[in-house]
Amino acid sequence: MALVVFMTAILVVEGYAVEKREAHIEYKFVVGKLPSSAESIRIWVPLPATLPVQEVDGLVIKAPVPYKIGTEAIWDNSILYFELTGDSASKTPIEFSMAFTVKRQELKAFSKKQGRLATLKDGEAKYLLPSRMGPHSDIVKRLAKRATSGESRAEDKARHIYDFVLKNMDYNKQKPGWGRGDVSRVCLAIAGGENGTGNCTDFHSFFAALLQTQDVPVLFEMGYPLHVDGGSSVGGYHCWASFYTEDYGWVPVDISEADKAPKLVDYYFGSIDENRFTFSRGRDIVLEPNQAGEPLNYFGPDPYIEVDGKAFDDFTRTITYRDLK
Repeated sequence: MALVVFMTAILVVEGYAVEKREAHIEYKFVVGKLPSSAESIRIWVPLPATLPVQEVDGLVIKAPVPYKIGTEAIWDNSILYFELTGDSASKTPIEFSMAFTVKRQELKAFSKKQGRLATLKDGEAKYLLPSRMGPHSDIVKRLAKRATSGESRAEDKARHIYDFVLKNMDYNKQKPGWGRGDVSRVCLAIAGGENGTGNCTDFHSFFAALLQTQDVPVLFEMGYPLHVDGGSSVGGYHCWASFYTEDYGWVPVDISEADKAPKLVDYYFGSIDENRFTFSRGRDIVLEPNQAGEPLNYFGPDPYIEVDGKAFDDFTRTITYRDLK
């Protein structure tokens, strides 16, 4: 695919200039060599959903067998599902592709002109619960209490914890264990007098656990980044988080991006750029239909595959895109 030039558009929302990006996405994966004894292959694919800051159009799907599209019960993630059994399960390669157009807009949650983007429709409970990788342990509670310094407003607690995570974590993928959002691993490093390390998952899982212990709802979001200065593909995922306040609704943070770009620390507290799109939300995800394995730590951009009831990760996934004017 040829190199594309980044195009940005300006969307005016109630007098406020909002950056907007539109891109055509092509998503593909090929399943690797299957065990010769394979009798059942089940495949779940994350589907980007239309959200207040994201519009998805023109979805075209090519699957090896008929599929169905459903929604999981907790986080409302859209999921495409298909399975192969018997003779069809032994045929390789198994290939899947989908294409769609995504329109994404920048969000500045503290802008009065942009307004309150979204509200809690289903209560606070699920946004306050710990995840398996983000426990509300005694050390998490102590660190949160230290970070918030007696603040009472949700946005003030969030800002103190945002700054605490920036100070006590480094974006570093060299030390084993990164990328799982393992809060206990981060706390162990801090207790030992070192900074925690990891990628965006580790930053935002730590942020979520700390802030949830302060009774502030937090939502984890998994997506895919688009190059700011042009490009046609990116290998890995990107994730971020949002916290909820009565005054502003959902307020986004992107702490790992702030760590990599210190001049944008204030921007990434309450603002999020348009150079991304969302695949799924939440942690500990039970798919639809239910998988045989444990709840997923997070879902997407990769598919989740089970062969004879066991997780299978021999596949190659690629995402390419071109910007649209």
